[in-house]
Amino acid sequence: MTQQKGGYMKVDVDKLNEEIQKKEWSINELAKHSGVDKSTISRLLNGRSCSVATAQSLVSALGISSKKAGSIFFGN
Repeated sequence: MTQQKGGYMKVDVDKLNEEIQKKEWSINELAKHSGVDKSTISRLLNGRSCSVATAQSLVSALGISSKKAGSIFFGN
């Protein structure tokens, strides 16, 4: 994952949604598994950036590879 200036990561919403759908999880389920508040996840899915810690929590919960994580969370 590449860190964006200010410690925040851009999110490829389509790719993140794809990974959530592969798990067949709702936003609530992703929040439960990742420890990330569901309102934060909703904001990400609406195009907002996130902290590196949030990205790492989501990557861990979704069980995706570093390469896939890099394609979802990226910097400028």
